[in-house]
Amino acid sequence: MQIKSIECYPLRIPGHPYCGGHDTRKNTGQYGDYTTHAVYRAIYTMNAETLLVKITSDDGVVGWGETQAAITPHIVAQLVNELVAPGYLGQDPHDYAVLRDRAYDRLRDRGHDSGQYVDAISACDIALHDLLGKVHGKPVHQLLGGAYRQEIPCYVSGVPAVSVAEQADHMRRWQEQGFNRFKISLGYGVKQDIAHMEGLRRELGDEPTFLVDQHWVYDLNDSIRIGRAFEALGIGFMECPMDAEIFAQYGKLCAALDLPIALGEEFRTRYRFKERIDAGALDIAQPDIGRLGITEGMRVTTLCNAAGIPSAPHIGSGLAPYTAASLQVAAATENLFLLEFQPTQID
Repeated sequence: MQIKSIECYPLRIPGHPYCGGHDTRKNTGQYGDYTTHAVYRAIYTMNAETLLVKITSDDGVVGWGETQAAITPHIVAQLVNELVAPGYLGQDPHDYAVLRDRAYDRLRDRGHDSGQYVDAISACDIALHDLLGKVHGKPVHQLLGGAYRQEIPCYVSGVPAVSVAEQADHMRRWQEQGFNRFKISLGYGVKQDIAHMEGLRRELGDEPTFLVDQHWVYDLNDSIRIGRAFEALGIGFMECPMDAEIFAQYGKLCAALDLPIALGEEFRTRYRFKERIDAGALDIAQPDIGRLGITEGMRVTTLCNAAGIPSAPHIGSGLAPYTAASLQVAAATENLFLLEFQPTQID
């Protein structure tokens, strides 16, 4: 069996913005269809964007992959077509790890370990796993070694609201459906963040587990101040409060707090995770399968498991192949903490 064709489908869904693009009152700059936000430091789309990749074998089996191309998916498609696909065509899909590593190596001096080039590789990697699952008539987690669990513990992410009361009402509706873990996007200031979480505790009591995402906006001192207040509120983890690059500071933060520190959504290789693990700079890893792919994602969870670090796979903006790949990795991850659930993507 050989790979016969690779086709790209960059998608844009108008008027369906994700996360930082949804609240135009807080947008600070416009770059065509993209915007910057008063708090969230990355650029966001005013639509919903992603890239689907279709790989077909010479005997007609089709696999679908997706990368988290939340902006400019047409650029990622061009990278697939011009730099990734030529190395995959004519090859055996079972060699997915070798194909992934060779594609990674080809751009060794051209930004090979991050950014949209790795996203292009990851979309193809997910598609190959989907194809192989169909070839063998098995769910992908069985190809990865089996499922450690039949049910995946999840938290609800992206609960938009203008006020604490409105957000609490959204959460109550999710509680009625059986969910009791929620991630809240913060980063509006030390006092504001603490007051917001105090308000949610008053509204919903001690039963829900709250997780917080602070979008890389604080320094070490403010992160410690917020973290200590969050410890008293029983917060489950604090996600990326500081710049991810300053992992020595993260080591100090992890040592100063009992509150678990989570990060890793933007990392695209196991090497970025290993640096943080060696520095004692994270308590919970957040591999994003839409950026890592399944092959590298499993390498990350294995690395973290060996270090005693639980994994909580991150899910951002995307469609079914991205979510399905994340579920398969979560099932096959021994030391799983939680999986992110993005209801706005399902809707």
